[in-house]
Amino acid sequence: MSKNFLILCLSFFVFGYIYGQYDWTQGKLILKKGDTLIGYLKLPIINKAAIGNSHSIKYKESKEQNGRSQYYPSSVKEIIFKDLNNETSIYRYIKTSKHGKSQMFKLLYSGDNIRLYGRMVSEITASPLPGNSNIVTSEGYYPTDFNEFYAQGKYDRIATPLIKVGPFTKSFKKNAMKYFSDCPDLALKIENGKLRQSDLLEIAEKYDECK
Repeated sequence: MSKNFLILCLSFFVFGYIYGQYDWTQGKLILKKGDTLIGYLKLPIINKAAIGNSHSIKYKESKEQNGRSQYYPSSVKEIIFKDLNNETSIYRYIKTSKHGKSQMFKLLYSGDNIRLYGRMVSEITASPLPGNSNIVTSEGYYPTDFNEFYAQGKYDRIATPLIKVGPFTKSFKKNAMKYFSDCPDLALKIENGKLRQSDLLEIAEKYDECK
């Protein structure tokens, strides 16, 4: 198992567990108008079986505070958290469709030509089930891992799905071969199975090198 994949899985477990439980977590909320709010935040998780989903972030200055404020995608630039090892994680709202609302993702990789984002979504059940080929996971932590991944080019307004949850979604190989088709050597490695969905960070890095 590659070092990048181990880091990716550990990241999913730590942050997915915290936010998947809708717990108040200490962090920094940076608004588009320039203000920075430091306190406790709750991030949204998308349930694709639900009729409607809230995309807002809840904020309060202290964990004990009764009231809280709500911030919507139009006003938020990014959210920053630090774990126990002082590692920084950044969350942003990105567009995944032309007319849909911006949605919350964690920034997994940021290069000169591509950004890679991930998030956890749920469907009818509270967690993804073992055996779902669309899940990148560390074994045993199915309720907490990210299971959707999007790529966004330097000049793209809308992010493109690489791994997506849903009944009529294309495979990672098809999505990735199409997205990375302007880098033939990389697309060929994906087609031949030399690079798989567990190698997403490596794929993003190689795409940056190719461009």
